[in-house]
Amino acid sequence: MARISEVAVNKRPDFRLLGAHPAIDFVNTLVPPPGLDIEFLQSWQDVIDWLKETKLSDGQNLTVSESDAPHALEAVRNLRRAWTTALEGIMDGHAGHPRFIKQLNEVLGLDTFSETLGVQGKKSFYFDRSRSSLEGQHLALAILARTIAEFLVTAEFKYLRRCANTDSCALVFYDTTKNHRRQWCSNATCGNRYKVAQFRHRQRATSRKQRPGGEQRNLKINDRK
Repeated sequence: MARISEVAVNKRPDFRLLGAHPAIDFVNTLVPPPGLDIEFLQSWQDVIDWLKETKLSDGQNLTVSESDAPHALEAVRNLRRAWTTALEGIMDGHAGHPRFIKQLNEVLGLDTFSETLGVQGKKSFYFDRSRSSLEGQHLALAILARTIAEFLVTAEFKYLRRCANTDSCALVFYDTTKNHRRQWCSNATCGNRYKVAQFRHRQRATSRKQRPGGEQRNLKINDRK
């Protein structure tokens, strides 16, 4: 049986990992209008590639059969859709999302693993977690659900932001900067676009002010004559 593993079905743009947390980057794998209107998860291979690029997985045990790939992809997209809705609610100040929490817990309940306590040096301890027994779709969903749950437990929601370029960007991010004054998904893109737009706006405004002024001066000169 053919399996989806190393060959991507469609060429997709490079992932945009600008959210400062993989749970937020997961939301940003779909960029709706007024953004670029891009679906970054176009195939199951894209899901695997994204999990690897975000370092949530090394890619092992994530392959699915070719016939199961569309269903697996849709399951991941459904989780993303539910998470996006919940995140928007959190950013708008709405507390509690019981339906989404139930959905997460159902996925988390599928996973089985063990943890042991290890010692590093004389004063350092760490948890060593075994590999999940899940595979394919269920493993991907468990990884994503755990990532989202960890974010919900540890994040300070007041630092969730929407990119200030609301005219042409729909990305969100978690502001981890020292002063928590981050405005843009990326200074190199939206930040620069805003600066260029503001510069052009000032130029037009200056030009408009100069034109009437010049006309008025000419009128005064003519009146004196």
